[in-house]
Amino acid sequence: MKLPAQLAPWSAWLALLPDHLAAPLGEMLLRLQPLVGRMAGLAPGPDRTPVGVGGISRRGPYHRLLLSEWAVLDAAPDEFLRRAAAGELLFGAPEPQVQRRARTCVALFDAGPAQLGEPRLVHLALFILLARRAHDEGASFGWGILQTPGPLHADCGQQALFRLMSARTLLRAGAAARDGWNGLLAGIAPHAELWQVGAPEAVALRRESARATIGQALSEDGLQVGITQQGRARHMLLDLPAPASAVRLLRFPGGEPAKPARNRMGGRDTPSLKHAPRFTIYQDHVVTGRPDGGTLSFSYLDAHAAIAPAPRRQRAPKRGSVLGIWPLSHGVADVAACGETLIFRHFGGAFERCECARPPAQQFAAARGPGRWLPTFFLHKASFDQVLMIDSAARLVGWSARRGATGATSFALVAGGVVGAVQCQNRLLYASVADGHTRLYRYESAAPAPVDDLVFEWPVLRVLYGEVSSLAPEHMLGLQVSGTEWLLVHGRASRTLAIGDGATVIGVARLASDSPELALLVINPDRCTVELRGATQRRTILHAHFPIAHLTLDPSSQIISWLLSGSHELFVRRLHSELALLHYTPPLQVYP
Repeated sequence: MKLPAQLAPWSAWLALLPDHLAAPLGEMLLRLQPLVGRMAGLAPGPDRTPVGVGGISRRGPYHRLLLSEWAVLDAAPDEFLRRAAAGELLFGAPEPQVQRRARTCVALFDAGPAQLGEPRLVHLALFILLARRAHDEGASFGWGILQTPGPLHADCGQQALFRLMSARTLLRAGAAARDGWNGLLAGIAPHAELWQVGAPEAVALRRESARATIGQALSEDGLQVGITQQGRARHMLLDLPAPASAVRLLRFPGGEPAKPARNRMGGRDTPSLKHAPRFTIYQDHVVTGRPDGGTLSFSYLDAHAAIAPAPRRQRAPKRGSVLGIWPLSHGVADVAACGETLIFRHFGGAFERCECARPPAQQFAAARGPGRWLPTFFLHKASFDQVLMIDSAARLVGWSARRGATGATSFALVAGGVVGAVQCQNRLLYASVADGHTRLYRYESAAPAPVDDLVFEWPVLRVLYGEVSSLAPEHMLGLQVSGTEWLLVHGRASRTLAIGDGATVIGVARLASDSPELALLVINPDRCTVELRGATQRRTILHAHFPIAHLTLDPSSQIISWLLSGSHELFVRRLHSELALLHYTPPLQVYP
């Protein structure tokens, strides 16, 4: 969609709308922006230690007098005295070191009966203006509904707009709602900016930096909008879009109603949202599932060719359902269950055309919900091959087959309480919890049994590996100690990190390509923003135009791949580079 230059700051939101709806909403944004203004500046901190000369002023101590003024004193003393009496001398102005504090913008919207209908359009426009303004100022943005005190929402994407426009009620905000929000807002930073958007007669909160009132104009068509901020009130008569456009905006904040999923999911070249992308162990292909149970394999090393390579398709097995896959550069190996039989396909070696009896449920629990793949690994040893899987009971189990003994396999339990595993080339690293301890193991093709690498004297919920090419004790690890607390370990150094806003943790990596500090790769609660969060700072890695269904980090190559839920687009790029290695958009299927 081509937008005018003045609407570029809000292109992420206007892109959610068709052209005929983006234009009227854009006009409302342009008219309301002068009333909203910029965020109030923060007072400088107590530390005003000069850090250098920041400018030139007409006042100051004489030891900061400019050299040119001393030259005037030597050449023309009378002129110097005249300029001193008239305040015309020039001094070097010190630049104080201002201690800035984190900023927060909170907006509460009145969803009561006085704001039903056309005033909701102003809510939509103010939501976009405040969210974008907070982003530009480096501040966090939270919002809520005045009638329902509760935790603030941190997301500001398409789903947030839908919840905002759907939050209609016939109840006015009363004393209970006011007291509830007063108690919740007392816990946020004292310098936070608090907005209340609603009817003029709505209850007033104890803390209120700005207030936007919306009411019907009595003598003219349109809405009377007033904004009071820092003791200054500004009012305007806001013209509304045409009735047809206004109705469409109120009903569908995302533009047109969602088309049936079959228009996108019916194609054989459409990635399925059931499965996260998987990288091959040689870091040259990424594999996704298909709606029909098959797989799609994409090569991203030659993605910059003149013609992007088509995905390699692989059909689902004719018998049974797939339990897990192991991506290869030339195809995809899988394990399928057909009744009481397990079928191993495309592994090669000792598992070529191999079938065996399915272990009992007490030893192998495969049920993990429809469409879920169990983590699967493959080790090529000197005299036999081994397929390993982590079942739904967190047990690492393996099937071994010797070469030359076609169809003969043995089943064994390798470890229980598995909380993390990753394969690098022909080596498997995994962590298990037992007897109140967390042990990290290394299982290599040349070793007859797993080797104990590291031991932590406490149990953890999850272990993530980073840069697995390094061996102990130089492992880069992320250990989830509790529901919100993580421990980042690199060799002998460790730092704690709290993830308490509901973000989804994906992996562990360096905060920057040349930084020794570790960080967690997370998807923010809005499902559109991906960040690296370290103990001292955080970096935004990407911002998607649709919610992210799945994100995968390959710890060996530091390459990420993500799949968008709205368009089924697939992306591949390096973690610390914005250059896309692959961007695949599935073809739209047209049905008569």
